Amino acid sequence: MSSSMRRRDDKDLVFLWTEHKPNAARKPRTGEIRARSEEHARYQLSRQGVKSVSIKRARQQASSFVNLLQVSAFVRQLAVMMQSSVPLGQALGLVANAMNGRRKRNMQTVVRAIRADVESGQKLSDAMRKHPRCFDTLFCNTLAAGEAAGELDSTLDRLATHLEKMVRMRQKIKKAMVYPSLVILVAIAVTVGMLMFVLPSFKSVYSQFKAELPALTSGLLAASDVLTQHGWIVLACVALGVVVFVQVYKRNDVLRNKIDQVLLRIPIFGDLIKTAIHARWTRTFCTLSGSGVPITSALDSVAGVTKIQSYRQAMLRVRQVVTTGGRVSEAMDKETVFPPEAVQMIRIGEESGRLDSMLEKLAGQYETKLDDQVETLSTIMEPLVMCIIGGLVGVLIVGMYLPIFKLGSIF
Repeated sequence: MSSSMRRRDDKDLVFLWTEHKPNAARKPRTGEIRARSEEHARYQLSRQGVKSVSIKRARQQASSFVNLLQVSAFVRQLAVMMQSSVPLGQALGLVANAMNGRRKRNMQTVVRAIRADVESGQKLSDAMRKHPRCFDTLFCNTLAAGEAAGELDSTLDRLATHLEKMVRMRQKIKKAMVYPSLVILVAIAVTVGMLMFVLPSFKSVYSQFKAELPALTSGLLAASDVLTQHGWIVLACVALGVVVFVQVYKRNDVLRNKIDQVLLRIPIFGDLIKTAIHARWTRTFCTLSGSGVPITSALDSVAGVTKIQSYRQAMLRVRQVVTTGGRVSEAMDKETVFPPEAVQMIRIGEESGRLDSMLEKLAGQYETKLDDQVETLSTIMEPLVMCIIGGLVGVLIVGMYLPIFKLGSIF
């Protein structure tokens, strides 16, 4: 397909059509079609022998609201149907019709648009490239390699497995972070509540004392005054500071690299991040290598999925060495971010010609290790967070009653 034709197709719209029931013996047909306008859609359908139809435009821009779990489920269903020898257009239609409910409506629109493109003669990978928020470059490149090799069904199966692994990995990390985050938020809310509503009631009692207040109590009273008088301003400043920090972190490579290095040095938490990175790049490398993607392109994609800058740069250096004729294991051995056991297993895979299976085993090992570390972190964080909350509440109580204790000791 020429580039001009592709640009024109990108501007086309997706329409849903329903055939008017011709007689009681046959059910009306439904489908999707990509066209420049409703009249153009009716013209294309008439050329296909479908004349009496009702047409409505499909909702657009739905891909921004589709999560990875829905994409993973779609790819798995499509892979199963392709392995069962169901034609691609029919498989896409069946998957789209099975998506019921408001939460799946956006994904349904995306699938219908893909089906319309496929039925108009485009490749599946090209149709999916039009929805980058659902299917990233890594996914589409892998799928294109599978289509070129005539292994679309097996490639979809590998991609479905890859997405399912990524979903489970994200869920594990979220599980480890949700509980401590909620408890810390509760601790902050309790602290602010005591400073704004409890401590002011003690202020009248303190005013009756003729002695100087302890430094801890004076500091708490000052914080209470700030919150009660300028609470909304403080909240707005904190929110603005968080937003500014996030934006600067995203755009400033130097700051992001420094923060990433600090996070990687935190005990337990840093090890969890490293294991998650290793599990992700090995699983991605395994999927790409098994799908027939060239090794240099695979390494480039692996570097793209690695969010930590030091790992990304290391992977790009490995790719550069491989481009000049070097081996992956030799290039990785010169980088300090890759564990020795990973380098050794990749070396064995290269020498034995079983790199795919070695990467599969390596990814499985890191995913199992990630499970264990998440459980360990959850076990450790629970008493640690409770101690932090107890310490905050204890400081507030001591600060509130310390003047009273000192007054009692004088008398």
